[in-house]
Amino acid sequence: MNGAALAAAALLLAVSASPAAAHPANVAYADIVIGERAVDVRLSVNLFELDLVLSLDADLDAKVERREVERKRREIAEYLSRAVVVTAGGTALPVEVLALDVGRSADGNALLEATLRFGGESVLDHVAIRCQPLTELGRDHTTVARIVVAGRSEEFVFRAGAVYTGPRSRLAIAREFVRLGVGHIFIGYDHIAFLVGLLLPGGSLLGVLAVVSAFTAAHTVTLSLAALDVVRLPAVLVEAAIAASVVWVAVENMMARQVLPRWLLGFLFGLVHGFGFAAVLQELGLPTRGLVTSLLAFNVGVELGQVAIVLMVLPLLGMLRGRPIYRPTTQAASAAILVLGLYWLYQRLA
Repeated sequence: MNGAALAAAALLLAVSASPAAAHPANVAYADIVIGERAVDVRLSVNLFELDLVLSLDADLDAKVERREVERKRREIAEYLSRAVVVTAGGTALPVEVLALDVGRSADGNALLEATLRFGGESVLDHVAIRCQPLTELGRDHTTVARIVVAGRSEEFVFRAGAVYTGPRSRLAIAREFVRLGVGHIFIGYDHIAFLVGLLLPGGSLLGVLAVVSAFTAAHTVTLSLAALDVVRLPAVLVEAAIAASVVWVAVENMMARQVLPRWLLGFLFGLVHGFGFAAVLQELGLPTRGLVTSLLAFNVGVELGQVAIVLMVLPLLGMLRGRPIYRPTTQAASAAILVLGLYWLYQRLA
């Protein structure tokens, strides 16, 4: 296989190998309150992935309903008591499952929403928390948590092996959120599809820089406004608009006719994507004081991930440009992006 064909195959694989869901299933959310006599944990995890572990879908209809959750309530409770562990002074605290329910995320994914309470008779001391649901499906699974202690709120990202033992420095928190931002762009498949779609027509280096800069500037503005709760839009509207942006850019590529200048298209839809990026931070419900550092660090991580994607895609396009295979390859990639965008749009509107 020559270099051009290899590059074409890699480009098509990068675009078409995305999972059906646009937003990551492997990110859970937790709201943890540490009191004097108890630790309360409200946890939201992807129900489809939990089904892979516990076989919840009894009738095999590819969805888990509330009655199926109730039927396996004991197994779920036992699993969560192993996945979430709280110790005080080195002693594991007994856990009580207060609630189990079925919810839904903004982009349509079914969630298990659980409330756990860890407590004892004595005042809690030297608390340590481990929270790693679904990490048996892959070490990339994380739980983004807001932890409240004595009225003070901070953020923590639980990964396999990570343990929360008390308040940390803002620098340590910032490092976590840079890493979270990088990870979010790489598993935010709708954002990747849109960015790759923007780049497929090629053009001069200056033109590509203008497109990427416009997209970056726009989503930075709305990410900040949304995460700081200055502007808030309905999540279902944002998710549908992001899917529509993927469809739009793919159709323009296939028609080889641009309705808007590419940099302007990147800017306008970048405003929408910024609200999508902000969803991770909004899930935490952080106070402004605790959010600013996380917001800046998360945005830096998103930009680093975006730069990495651009640096992967541009050399492939450069290898193809000027060759007969260039047009068929970019058209095929745009068709794959279109299919994904239409599926996501249907999923979110339905």
